[in-house]
Amino acid sequence: MNYLIEPAGKIDSNQTPGRLAIRAERIRSGLEPDVTASDTTQMTPSTERQSDPQSADTSSVIQTERTYVLDTSVLLSDPRALFRFAEHAVVIPVVVVGELEKKRHDPEIGYFARQALRLLDDLRVKNGRLDFAVPVGAGGSLRVELNHSNMTVLPSGLQLGDNDSRILAVAQNLANDGLDVTVVSKDLPMRVKASSIGLAAEEYRAELAVDESWTGLAQVHVGADDMSALYETERLPGTHADGLPVNTGLVIHSERGSALGRIASDGSAKLVNGDREVFGLRGRSAEQRIAIDLLLDPSVGIVSLGGRAGTGKSALALCAGLEAVLERQMHRKIMVFRPLYAVGGQELGYLPGDQGDKMNPWGQAVYDTLGSVVSQNVVDEVIERGLIEVLPLTHIRGRSLHDAFVIVDEAQSLERNVLLTVLSRIGQNSRVVLTHDVAQRDNLRVGRHDGVASVIETLKGQSLFGHVTLTRSERSAIAALVTELLEGTEIA
Repeated sequence: MNYLIEPAGKIDSNQTPGRLAIRAERIRSGLEPDVTASDTTQMTPSTERQSDPQSADTSSVIQTERTYVLDTSVLLSDPRALFRFAEHAVVIPVVVVGELEKKRHDPEIGYFARQALRLLDDLRVKNGRLDFAVPVGAGGSLRVELNHSNMTVLPSGLQLGDNDSRILAVAQNLANDGLDVTVVSKDLPMRVKASSIGLAAEEYRAELAVDESWTGLAQVHVGADDMSALYETERLPGTHADGLPVNTGLVIHSERGSALGRIASDGSAKLVNGDREVFGLRGRSAEQRIAIDLLLDPSVGIVSLGGRAGTGKSALALCAGLEAVLERQMHRKIMVFRPLYAVGGQELGYLPGDQGDKMNPWGQAVYDTLGSVVSQNVVDEVIERGLIEVLPLTHIRGRSLHDAFVIVDEAQSLERNVLLTVLSRIGQNSRVVLTHDVAQRDNLRVGRHDGVASVIETLKGQSLFGHVTLTRSERSAIAALVTELLEGTEIA
């Protein structure tokens, strides 16, 4: 039962009936102190409590609290987002619970939907119900909103009856009650819709990369004596590279010339042989030569290759796989996983044919790249011997990938949790290479600063991880020009 608390004297402009009713609910839930507790009058349905005019101003509590309305994309990205909004109120529209239920068995994000539902159920068991605010996090609250669903508060163009419209209706109705409402979403169109009706809209930022500009390379300037020592001992003396993450590539300059290096696991800078080849492919730039050094080092279990189209990411990864499988026989096969966003966003099940036919549009891109760096005889041999598999990413959950050279292509379209799930599948005697171009994201729930960029930031400095951003296009002058023009239009 809701009780309306009416303070004595003039009601502040912020103390609307909606705000006061919500505050009364928070007092009963123990989420807010009752500043009128000194009044011993028993509150009953027929008795209103009269507050002391000299008591503390309660409007400040309401003014400093924000109400965050979360959509489904936030909980699929981070199920523990429920607890990450400090002292503020988190509202989950009931339609979000329904969307999570529908996603439970999705092969890519079903795990995160189930985890979010389990966390909500744990809160339900602990508190009895969730349609009233329950305490979470650092003094915050959470509730599943069953009401505030009247869609007439939305412009006619948004009264579509879909789930986005239902979430926006909840947010708008709460805002009309006087609450400071912000819609939080990983979905770009959702944020645009919310802003179009005057609601504050934010991207979920808890897992954004702090420094997405890290390229994996650093420029170092040394004296002639240090350069001589580097070539003699294959180690760079002094403190020139102190503080750089493990496996950072170095372009070392001196008056005597230049050299390449890499930060070893002990923190020292070691010389890199720039003439190394990977299955006949030689690096044409400093970035590619550092990438080859990382790819040929079996102690670096996760290699990330970023860069715009045509810089050689996929070619380097495939040649490294052929080197490891055919030449060195370190792994049994190459496994290439690709997300299913590329061909018009069609679901795999709706494409004609069996799995092989369905995967042709995705697999052909891999074979095209392979054919550009090796002869057709090698391509035919690899296919005939079953040394390479091209699979949709939906097939990775539940598998342990042992004795394989794994390539995750187009990783920029994967959400952070999905990408971490992929990495968790890597088994004994396996390595993984991530190739990505953040300017070519097909998944609107992934921004420039999350997804693979966030994973790179998390893994940076680990001895098992190395990253290089490739910058020089090797495809053609046309491809380089068009890519540069397209990147100039990138705004998010």
